[in-house]
Amino acid sequence: MAFPLPSLLASIEDLLSEVQWLDGMILVTDSQKATFVSFSQVDPILRRLRSRPRGAEVAEQLCMSLLETHGKGASKPVLVFQGDGSFWLGMMGPGHGHPHRHHAIAHLHRCLSLS
Repeated sequence: MAFPLPSLLASIEDLLSEVQWLDGMILVTDSQKATFVSFSQVDPILRRLRSRPRGAEVAEQLCMSLLETHGKGASKPVLVFQGDGSFWLGMMGPGHGHPHRHHAIAHLHRCLSLS
């Protein structure tokens, strides 16, 4: 599934740049504002996920992503969790200077317009 909110990519990348040396994840909820959640504060999010349909699977993937990235730098798990129960989970890192960034954003906009 493509990233559901292309308009948030720039703010997520800005936040990733600010917290690149901290361990944790980026969370986007219905407020459509990206927030950093430190590694030590992830448990309430995991409990909330597990209470949703298919949430246990997402919680497991999120745990594995957090463990894989713990202490390794700028890439972090990003969870987009919407009130209707839909979600997107992926890994993102600061994309400044990445040569394919503009192409990827354009692709996400095309995917969104088709849905």
